[in-house]
Amino acid sequence: MPVDPELDAFNARVAAAVPRAAVATPQARRARLEATAQRFPYPPDDVARSDHWITLPGREILVRVYRPRSGTLPAMLYLHGGGWVAGSVMTHDGAAAALARDASIVVASVQYRRAPENPCPAPNDDAYAAWLWLAEHAPALDIDPRRIGIGGDSAGAHLAIGACIEARDRRGPRPVLQLLIYPVIEPDFETPSYREHAVTGTLTRADMIDYWNDYLPSLQSSDPRALPARASAAGLPAAHIVVAGIDPLRDEGLRFAARLVSAGVSTALTEGDTLTHGFLRAAPYVAAARAVQERFGRAIGRALHAVDGNG
Repeated sequence: MPVDPELDAFNARVAAAVPRAAVATPQARRARLEATAQRFPYPPDDVARSDHWITLPGREILVRVYRPRSGTLPAMLYLHGGGWVAGSVMTHDGAAAALARDASIVVASVQYRRAPENPCPAPNDDAYAAWLWLAEHAPALDIDPRRIGIGGDSAGAHLAIGACIEARDRRGPRPVLQLLIYPVIEPDFETPSYREHAVTGTLTRADMIDYWNDYLPSLQSSDPRALPARASAAGLPAAHIVVAGIDPLRDEGLRFAARLVSAGVSTALTEGDTLTHGFLRAAPYVAAARAVQERFGRAIGRALHAVDGNG
């Protein structure tokens, strides 16, 4: 299926305005994603923002909290994409605000440590530390502690799954829902979608090989957070998975959805057949991308608001 024409035109505009570097170093990837967010911003909104810092041994983690309205609300911890290497609270500011508004929830976006300077398990440790912080500070943030989920896009979705696994295995506070937007699951570069969509306007097979090597240099680990497809899926929170049809990662997202279902985990799936990886940044400019964003945002809101507060 061809790329949505409006999205294809937008991706071409981005490529012309912010071209790829000749050598794709982590620094170049970071600079390009930041520049893209500045050149193609989300429109102004009325979502309130407040910045908080988690102080941990040897580091501090920024968490930006988005509140669409007053009152005690459900919430979601959000982990940005960027291949574990790039991306930030700033590059995903508009997407986080849109999720808060569409779902009518509080969103807490996390600036975790990035590879290759901080490979696995550093980003995972930060994701779980932020999860514990949000659960602990729910009353102070006017969040219903019984209605908190965790989510992210791309590599951020991978970190969200890892945090859900850790929360289950540590028997600590547990998310009630996971939102996984075009998730990275495993370093299997031979799936049909990796071959069919090896080169797209937003992500390539070569990009993903580089990202995995930066995050997990040996591509081997005994840490279930690093390779969630090899960990048990039993007892994980209900999931809403979003996949893009024209994306090297399409098949692993679909496979993970099927795996959750087989483990008895309630799983919803939203598919954007004509969309490419990273379509969230195009949502303000592309009707089809915005439609999928609004669809899963409202579904997340219904799911979190419907959680049995007595359970």
